[in-house]
Amino acid sequence: MRMAYRGNAILRNTIWTCEPSAANNDWNWLTMGINFDFCIQNIKKKLILNDQLYGFDKEQNELLQIIKKTTDFGESDSAIILGPRGCGKSMLMDSVIKSLSPDSHTLVLLNGLIHTDDNLALKSIIQQLQMENLDGTFAEGSYADNISFLLESFRAGNKTASKSIIMVLDQFDMFCSHTNQTLLYNLFDSVQSQQNPLCIIGLTSRIDVIELLEKRVKSRFSHNIMMLKPLSETSQLLERFKHYLTINKHCNLKADVLKNWNNNIESLISDVRIQNLIKDLLKSSNNSAKFNQLIFMSLSNLSNDRILTVENLTNTYSTLFKKDMILVNLLGLSVLELCLVISICHHSEIYDQEPFNFEMIYDRYCKFASRNSTLLVTKRQVIIKAFERISVMQLILPAVVIENKNVLREYRLYKCSVNLDKVKTASNIYFRLPPVILQWIDSNII
Repeated sequence: MRMAYRGNAILRNTIWTCEPSAANNDWNWLTMGINFDFCIQNIKKKLILNDQLYGFDKEQNELLQIIKKTTDFGESDSAIILGPRGCGKSMLMDSVIKSLSPDSHTLVLLNGLIHTDDNLALKSIIQQLQMENLDGTFAEGSYADNISFLLESFRAGNKTASKSIIMVLDQFDMFCSHTNQTLLYNLFDSVQSQQNPLCIIGLTSRIDVIELLEKRVKSRFSHNIMMLKPLSETSQLLERFKHYLTINKHCNLKADVLKNWNNNIESLISDVRIQNLIKDLLKSSNNSAKFNQLIFMSLSNLSNDRILTVENLTNTYSTLFKKDMILVNLLGLSVLELCLVISICHHSEIYDQEPFNFEMIYDRYCKFASRNSTLLVTKRQVIIKAFERISVMQLILPAVVIENKNVLREYRLYKCSVNLDKVKTASNIYFRLPPVILQWIDSNII
């Protein structure tokens, strides 16, 4: 027991320090493996957190200058950051805030999805500024009382002695839908006044957000607009690929292991197959989440030689983003639902893809079930529910664009969106499908 405990202690010490033990050469190979795994875990951690800003240095410097005018010189200002969802707006904002001294400002965070009206937003501002009991005045009550309290507090400040306030309005377009945009008007009006230094930053994915502002609000906005464009070039995504996967010298690895890994990353970037894979990924989505997911899963599936290969990346890509959704849906059906799909495919082949209704399919299924003693004829209501689930999964589609609500659900017309070959493929993979159903798929149509 003592030996086991001692061994675990050595292993535990090796894991946390990630330093090879020179005293015991028997542990060198283990330490090497642990150090490498530690580096890979750090890469995966960064991919999960997704808190590293990459490719927006110009925008970062521009936003930093806007905010520093407020924190360093007491000049109030406002700006809006535009960009599609997932492009890095919040990450850009966080990176700039982290670069500032914590004592230089007070941060106020609002979100349009949480603060759904001006009163909620106003109370949150007062709470975050810790002004609930300022000068003996407790701020609660009507919206008019609260806004008056906040504006008087702003006017009491000045740009030399007062601490700067940075106010971030995430989902900024949601604030534009508030009644009369009263809060936005007063905040932007405070920016224009010579009082407490205030910087308002709005984050939104609505490109027409300026048009949503009322005229009186728009006139008080500073019109600093920053547009974040997601990666659109293959070369940019390959550079990000290299940036994420390159292991730096600070990681405690042997020189030959470090060189071997980084050289392999360089060769992957120049490989035509990886370049084509990145092109396909860009066509489907320019969101960084999918890219991070691809790298994360590829690192999780490293081979025993601990080298990231083209096959690893391509297989991971196919597994994550190239699934045949019709086949996946077919494999998720119950045996009854799969029998109904087979009946539908048979019916469509007989009648040359003519529309069908539930009654036709129900009749065909009952004929098959009655001829096979191994299958029980299920209650009609259960079969109707199974048929409706097939419709919800879009394995069958309505034959008409606008359905007549007066038509009973049993007589609504549908068209099949699955062919029999796809059903055969699914049946061969399906777990423990009764042999009689397999024979029914390949046999003559009833």
